[in-house]
Amino acid sequence: MKISNFFSKLEIQFFPFILLVTSLSFCKNPSLENPCDPNHSVYYEILLSKIFSGNMGNHCGANINKAIAPIFFPSPGHYTEPNFITITTITPGATIYITTDGTTPNSLSTPYLSPSSIWRLAGQRIRAIATKVGMEESAISEGTYSILPLKTGQTTSYTVGDDASIGSGLTINYAEPKVDQIFPNDYTTIDQSTGIIWKTCSEGLSGPTCAINSPGVTTGGLATLNTSCLSLNSANSGKGYSGYTTWRLPTMRELLSTNDASKTSVTILNPTALPGTVNYAYWASTPYPPSGSDAWYLDYSNSNSYATTNSNPYHGRCVASLPPIETLSYQDNGDGTIKDNTTGLFWQKCSYGQNNDTGCTLAANSINWSGAITYCSGLSLAGKVWRLPNRNELISLHDYTKSVGPKIDQTIFPNTVSFAGGYYWTSTTNAPGTTNAWYVNFTTTFNNIYDVQPKSNSLYVRCVSQ
Repeated sequence: MKISNFFSKLEIQFFPFILLVTSLSFCKNPSLENPCDPNHSVYYEILLSKIFSGNMGNHCGANINKAIAPIFFPSPGHYTEPNFITITTITPGATIYITTDGTTPNSLSTPYLSPSSIWRLAGQRIRAIATKVGMEESAISEGTYSILPLKTGQTTSYTVGDDASIGSGLTINYAEPKVDQIFPNDYTTIDQSTGIIWKTCSEGLSGPTCAINSPGVTTGGLATLNTSCLSLNSANSGKGYSGYTTWRLPTMRELLSTNDASKTSVTILNPTALPGTVNYAYWASTPYPPSGSDAWYLDYSNSNSYATTNSNPYHGRCVASLPPIETLSYQDNGDGTIKDNTTGLFWQKCSYGQNNDTGCTLAANSINWSGAITYCSGLSLAGKVWRLPNRNELISLHDYTKSVGPKIDQTIFPNTVSFAGGYYWTSTTNAPGTTNAWYVNFTTTFNNIYDVQPKSNSLYVRCVSQ
């Protein structure tokens, strides 16, 4: 290992601890430092010195022979810009193990190997321990992160209070296609907002701009594209395409992250980062529970997302990153509002027209698009500022695991409309036809996730606040 690389890794590993010690040093009067008080920097300086010198004697009651509990960086909490979670311990040579479902971690749990995007782990209760042979297991550290949904891409505002005028969401940032240094025919693109590693080209295309059309873009059913992605893991004599052996079809959430609401066709967010996208449908790996013979897809020709017969001739773009953990997590605040622990957004528990009670009694009312924007902006509830959610915000409530409607957590959002035509407005206008706006479908009468309707139509409403 190069010396420069060693020190670089050392700085990353101990940065949170060094930052803590430095901060405490500036805050304390050296003459008043207490070497046995964990609130004073000298306590940690002595502790670190003993660890590195191999002196395992106790220090002021602290068990030096016990691994130091992992440190999360940045600190757990809510984030409005992309970030990555690093977990470290100051115990040299220790291994960190984590769980993301709230269970107690142990040496059989998933080992922590590298930083992960907040977007991937948002809403999960992450728990971590540090272990080292010959030492006691550390105490458990834990944290939960939340992060806003991605921006929809819409930049033109059509009325006050709509998607573009609010501009809510994570800034989307793709790196340029990168050629692998060992395998010079392999190109990948990293979404720096979500951490997703994309194969730059659609299956069947290649080259830095995906202009090499040999053997031609792959067209086939879900099984065909799934096999095509999995075959990348055995490329390059088993070393994998671009050195990755974790290739797969993207989930629906990952695929929707590429969709741009500002475009009228070829609605890929960044055609430079993901070039050569076919102006048609792409498969997702997310199952469609109502029917084992159907599957989800995203159609870049019109930005729509549907489920259909899984033998239809569509396309695919593969991913190599670990899949996002998509367990939904909510908190009922008892005041008519719900906190989404994944996005940090606050939601109106009951639909427009329902009683603000535990069961959201009464039938929901429908209203046209401009009326929905006006209603939400004027809503007085729990002292928060409300608005109509954009397309990406509202789709974050969709539960892909449900086989019958409403496809939303009915314990948290009771009496959600689930009959035919029971769609919910978003604040996002349909770019190809600006007299239409996007809605999200929580019913199972039709197999779409979202689509458009004329703004003059009356649909249902659930407001959001951040």
